[in-house]
Amino acid sequence: MIDELKKALKVKKHPGMSRSSSLPQLAMQALPYMTSREGKAKVPLTIYWGVNSVCNLRCKMCDVGNVNAESNFFANLRIDGKLHEIKIERFRAVIDEVAHEKPMISITSTEPLMYKPLGEAVAYARSKDLNVAVTTGGYTLPKRAEELAEAGLNHLCVSIDGPPDLHNMIRGRADSFQKSVEGIHMFREATKRLGKKAEVLINFTITNMNYDRLEDFYDAMKDVPVDRINFTYMTFVDHTMADEHNALWGEKYHATVNCLNADTDPARVDVKVLYEQKEAVKRKDAGTGRVTFLPDFPLEDLERYFLKPGEFMSHSRCMVSWFIAEIIASGEVIPYTRCYHVPFGNINDDSFTDIWNGQKALAWRRELREERRFPGCKRCDLVY
Repeated sequence: MIDELKKALKVKKHPGMSRSSSLPQLAMQALPYMTSREGKAKVPLTIYWGVNSVCNLRCKMCDVGNVNAESNFFANLRIDGKLHEIKIERFRAVIDEVAHEKPMISITSTEPLMYKPLGEAVAYARSKDLNVAVTTGGYTLPKRAEELAEAGLNHLCVSIDGPPDLHNMIRGRADSFQKSVEGIHMFREATKRLGKKAEVLINFTITNMNYDRLEDFYDAMKDVPVDRINFTYMTFVDHTMADEHNALWGEKYHATVNCLNADTDPARVDVKVLYEQKEAVKRKDAGTGRVTFLPDFPLEDLERYFLKPGEFMSHSRCMVSWFIAEIIASGEVIPYTRCYHVPFGNINDDSFTDIWNGQKALAWRRELREERRFPGCKRCDLVY
């Protein structure tokens, strides 16, 4: 359990987890992992919501942006390529079910700012005294910043992947960086005017397209009013990982190649340059505490991560399905968007709590616990 304890000590820095989570709380959440032979779990600490299945960006590292309809990631986000949305009535009903346990509500996909009742959803969850995060590509943030501030949003996460020129190229919009920064300023001004407190985070995903521009990005964000900048690493499943997994689990939990295409290739990362960039950013940030690398890999681990994807990064087991749940735009409850497409049930048909400890979810947890983690999980941030 040493690796799990190390991960627990860093969990507050993960944008999808509440910073109010304590070690005793995490320990209590993990208790059923040890004690329930059936595979039962407490109400998750975080419920991720994919409130719709559309996006207004064409990100080069994303299966949605590249229309890779064969991937699990596409199936969990874009579903069947058509518009799906969570009905606000069902959103409220699930919040009512779980509010007494105070989970964090994290609205992440596919692009939540394109969900018309987003402000209403945030306001309702906040009225139940729940922490609410919205993760966005930020393109229409200037149009919705005031609404989100008025709704009481207390965690705004904006995904930016480089300085203006690079970010705009990666995201497929010539003004994407500018729109995101404008929206952040507007949200900050609105929360200040309304006398409300909110944390603003930047999520930067390190790929072969931007690994050598971390320092440029940090400089570009100098005057942008954000509380934290989280650097994370591209998550992916390659052919070798998928084949290894499917040889054992393909009939039950089929793995696909995820988030790899002509533009994205982890082997193209010069890890020595990445390490130098990482250390340069840490030096510039010294004393401010704005920057977090999740995790802060030393050089040898960066080499393993990008150049030896067939190896796990640690011995930690996957306990994600005891801590978080994901509800996608079709209403299906699944383990995680970057995980396998394993529906436990649908909130349009049954209550969330019945689904969460229903037979499909229990069977998944029992097999995951027995296996510790699946072969296709090697580059999932919830494992390493």
